[in-house]
Amino acid sequence: MVQTPFSDTGEGGKRKNSTMQTNEDLMFSGLKTVIHKIQRAKVSTILSSLENGRGKSAYTKFNSRRKDNMFTKEPRHARNTFILNGTSHIRSFPDHTFENEIKNLTDFSVNMYYEIPSQSKFFPPVEEHNSEQKSNRENTIIIPEIKEQMPNQSSSLLQGIYIANPETKLISPMKSGSLEVSADMDSDRIDYLIEARSMDDNINSYHYNATLDMFTCMSIKKSVADLDAQEKFSEFDIEPPWIAKKRYWNSIFDSRYEALMRSLEWPPLKVILIPRSQVDSIWKKTFEHCHNDSVHKIISNVVKKLYFYSNLTFTWNEVSHLSHWWKTANSKNRLALRRLVKSGRLEITTGGWVQPDEATADLFGMVHQLIEGRQWLKNHLNHAPTVAWVTNSVAHSPTMAYLLSASGVTKLVLTNLHYSWEQYLAEYQQSDFIWLQSWDGDREAATGLNNALNRLGKDRFPKHSVLTHYLQFNSDGFKACGPDKALCVNQFNFKSSKNLDIFTHDIKEKSELLLEQYSKTGTITSHNVLIAPIGNAYHYEYQPDFDYQYNNYLKLAEFINSNSDVYKATIEFGTPKDYFNAVLERISKFPTIRGDFVNFADINNGSPAYWTGYFTTRPLFKILLRRLLSTLRTTEILFSFAASFNTFQKHDVTNLFKLLMEAREITARLQDRHVVGGTLSVNGLKYAHQLILTTVKNCWYIQEVAASLISIKPEKLNQAPYLLKFVYRDGEFMSAFRTVGPGDQVYIFNSLSHERAEVLELIVRNPNIRIIDHNKKDVTFQINPVWKYMSDNFIRISKRYFKIVFAIIIPPMTLELYKIKETYDASLNAATIYCLACGVDDSMSSNGTIFPFNIQPIQPGDIQLESYKLRLIFDELTGLLKHVVEKFTNIQKRVVLDYGAFKSSDKNAGMFLFNTNVTKPLRDVLLSFRIGTMTKIVIIISGQVTTELTSIFGKLLQTTVKIYNLLNSPLSNAIYVESKIDFDISPKNRELEMFLSIQTDIANGSPPEIYTDNNGFQYTRRILNISRRIESNMYPMTTMAYIQDYARRMTIITDHAQGVTALQEGQIVVMLDRRVLFNDGRGTNEGLADSSATCHRHFLLLENFAEEAVSHHTYSNNLQLPSLVAIHLANSMNYIIDIFIIDKNQSDFCHYAFLPLIKTSFPCDVSLLNFRLMFNKGSFIRQYPATALMVLYRQSISCQIDLDVQIHCSGENYFYLERILHKVKAVYQTNLVGTEKGVPISNLNKINFPSMELTSVRVYF
Repeated sequence: MVQTPFSDTGEGGKRKNSTMQTNEDLMFSGLKTVIHKIQRAKVSTILSSLENGRGKSAYTKFNSRRKDNMFTKEPRHARNTFILNGTSHIRSFPDHTFENEIKNLTDFSVNMYYEIPSQSKFFPPVEEHNSEQKSNRENTIIIPEIKEQMPNQSSSLLQGIYIANPETKLISPMKSGSLEVSADMDSDRIDYLIEARSMDDNINSYHYNATLDMFTCMSIKKSVADLDAQEKFSEFDIEPPWIAKKRYWNSIFDSRYEALMRSLEWPPLKVILIPRSQVDSIWKKTFEHCHNDSVHKIISNVVKKLYFYSNLTFTWNEVSHLSHWWKTANSKNRLALRRLVKSGRLEITTGGWVQPDEATADLFGMVHQLIEGRQWLKNHLNHAPTVAWVTNSVAHSPTMAYLLSASGVTKLVLTNLHYSWEQYLAEYQQSDFIWLQSWDGDREAATGLNNALNRLGKDRFPKHSVLTHYLQFNSDGFKACGPDKALCVNQFNFKSSKNLDIFTHDIKEKSELLLEQYSKTGTITSHNVLIAPIGNAYHYEYQPDFDYQYNNYLKLAEFINSNSDVYKATIEFGTPKDYFNAVLERISKFPTIRGDFVNFADINNGSPAYWTGYFTTRPLFKILLRRLLSTLRTTEILFSFAASFNTFQKHDVTNLFKLLMEAREITARLQDRHVVGGTLSVNGLKYAHQLILTTVKNCWYIQEVAASLISIKPEKLNQAPYLLKFVYRDGEFMSAFRTVGPGDQVYIFNSLSHERAEVLELIVRNPNIRIIDHNKKDVTFQINPVWKYMSDNFIRISKRYFKIVFAIIIPPMTLELYKIKETYDASLNAATIYCLACGVDDSMSSNGTIFPFNIQPIQPGDIQLESYKLRLIFDELTGLLKHVVEKFTNIQKRVVLDYGAFKSSDKNAGMFLFNTNVTKPLRDVLLSFRIGTMTKIVIIISGQVTTELTSIFGKLLQTTVKIYNLLNSPLSNAIYVESKIDFDISPKNRELEMFLSIQTDIANGSPPEIYTDNNGFQYTRRILNISRRIESNMYPMTTMAYIQDYARRMTIITDHAQGVTALQEGQIVVMLDRRVLFNDGRGTNEGLADSSATCHRHFLLLENFAEEAVSHHTYSNNLQLPSLVAIHLANSMNYIIDIFIIDKNQSDFCHYAFLPLIKTSFPCDVSLLNFRLMFNKGSFIRQYPATALMVLYRQSISCQIDLDVQIHCSGENYFYLERILHKVKAVYQTNLVGTEKGVPISNLNKINFPSMELTSVRVYF
């Protein structure tokens, strides 16, 4: 091979930001001389199935800013349509070229709109770059070699996959050199006719009403608040001197207390006694054991004792347990409960099915459990909570505040804030504040909160503001009575056998002792009204608990109230609603705060204990839970469409209704904070895991029936279901393992509200197949090997199984059929394998098939993978990515992937807590591979659909980087990174917290700024103070995180919750897995030793800002939102595509080869969160439901990012659901949880459905 210095690349490879200095070996700098002393002046091995002719231009002098250097036919429409209008940035797409093409059309079929554009629309003709290509090819080794004839030129997706052949002109599909396949055309024809007579004819006429309106992107300004939580937290002294005493209360607070007690203007103290009990859904016990052993008794005692004591009150929060109690309660107890709730003495707060963890929960899960709980309360108790009590979670997200507000809640009680926040709010008497959404600027709404505060006009608080009370001293129990927590617990918890009663002789002493604590607590507020919780975890399980607590607190209250003129205090039993009413009687002005409180720490043995470890705890379980949510969502959508099409009329679906109701309840229950956070005990984990598997299987069955009834031929209706759900993901769910073969059919459903491009993988035994779409066109695919890493550091490639990889583009809400046909030789589609330690597995027979792969050695030097848009450069020694070249802009970007681990401390580290070892915080888990004592294995699989490189570092780590050869799809911009972590059997790799480090040359500030999502709903800027301990800079990522400067952005997208941080500028550190055997003392009383092999899947997205968008004003005043491409990738990753298999024996059952379930697309920025049937209060067996609740999310996007892909969607800001859905009789807009009838609407627009918001509509069909 020709050896060319790799450094001879011209100026095109220079870093754009040359002023920023970064440490390339941040984690393991001690190895720098070992790693970099080897000179790699060798040509890179180019591994690609394509070459677009610009290979050398990436390394030549090229001014990408000059318009005359731009390729005239390249899709640069987003930059060209950017409009600067004052301070508001408006961008539109698609571009004017697309507009001109359709300006004469008013109605065109889906075949025209969704047809993949011809090659001339995707990239310039080949003749444009032949000269460049020739000069480049002289100095490089191109792998694999370009074949003279490309198979399947008539493929429906060949035009969407970049196949390089610069020496040969494109062949017309009619004269292609593809293989001739013998087939009976008549026998196939009926399967591809969308004939459709079993349903309404409208279902089969799928058309787009094309308009000339382009999507308008408008920037959103940050809301104005008195305090930004993230900025303020970065300024706190998080290790103050008082931390050794474990409490902030000092002589200064005592002095203020004494001064206020002498002040005539200080209002009298008012104490609201709130009896309550904290229960769990699943934690150390199963739900059933927890309910039967304790919770059922507690609820029964509440009903009994509240009727016995006429002025006693109680507050309850968990609807899951309440509904379970209801199932076995007699009519008398049910009636008593209804009356107590109606009278207000029993206040049910929040209304969620459970209380989820707000740091790691997903938006769909949060909304689902809230809908489930609130609808149960409405149907059974006719109750709609207006106050929320979320004191069990240690993280508080503005997403929860928004969801509660959208459900009718205007007031919120929380606790468990970082001890620095605890001190700050007490010092400034801001225990009550208005919690704002960072994007909410609507001050026109006359909300319940604004009405209560008598605010009018521009003086109103924004629409989704929530009056929030921080429950003092980080306690929702007896400790909240005052700064002396020990006194509060020991003296005034009357459940204790040592403290059962108060007598006449000590009533005065006890009252004054308690009153002193209450009075001190009152001085950290501005109104001297406080909540005094009476209860704790699982209190009131026994009836005497009520008697002791009630009788003794009643004595104290009566004594103080009878001497109120002396003590200037009153005490009464009440509920959270009573507290807020009392506060609003005294004050009407509150400070405003925006941001979140997700980084929580308490104090243990005089040092901080950060609850940031559980962000990453048990990643495999988090992944499975996320898959359950995706599965339930698809089930709800298919079931609702089946009901709206009246397919259940001739089919007994009673069992399906029951299974769906059960799946809803179990999924909602699994949103409990301990389940979502992964902090269950081992027994609880096994129980939850079994629940997930059972529920997923039931959902699969419901999907099979619903999809079968929608698509089956009328004469075959009694044989439904004929579809079999197919799920196969390494390390995750797996349906009954099966391979596909000739005669089988694959039915694919896109549950998203927008078009999606996907690369699918199927397992076959015989690689000699071809795939045909519903238009009877061959689909471009590649054959990949199925291989396994062996303990002898060798890769065995199977001769029996093969992986078929193919790309599809499927419209929204559409079922599309693909057929598997036999061909005599598909070896031309086989990927090329490059590997030095690979061999064929001879232990398994080959079923008579010819091994189709060509295994070639990897040449020395750095490695290049290449796609239509990207060139990836991998380091020869590490086998990890180090540079990415954008071929359209000729910019080389530094993107260095590396893996390492934090070494856990033996204190304040465990299942919940994250704490690094002080002396040796970092461990280089790849050290032995870097210095050469162990050998890594690299395998490269290069095909015409995808190209991937896998580096294997023993059993511990297996990392894969993949790029897609698709054209102008969101996937074409993405870099897929998969990290498989296997800690092996405990105690191996103990006290390790593995992470993925991504180092770039993005200048995101010093201290660095990082943006993370809140539950996949909104995005928060984090200012990382790198002078602090790493634990305080750890934040949760549930969907994506990104860093940026004024020119570039890098986004990482995930499919499960993980912790993220950074140690320096330009870096993102993503936590992968953790094994900590210590018990952190936070309740579970177990270490974290049950780690399983887990595949962590991420997308990396490198994007550029449009030149016109870069300004300090827009950067600082506008919200920094993700791009449209990032949102599409995140939706595709979180809501996986659904695959059904039709066995060859039932191949004639499918009536629709192409079945869109909607008439037209949703707008570009609108996504369907859920579409669920609403069952009536009575039995659903006697009456089929004819109403569904549709939850929509208007996902705002960044107007500053260059958009260089073509995404087909509606550009209108308003839309009519009657024009999207079939058989719609009426549409009513209701509250988020659908408990109100709502108001009829004709369309949804930016007024009744603003950006960044969710809306729910009742759809009657």
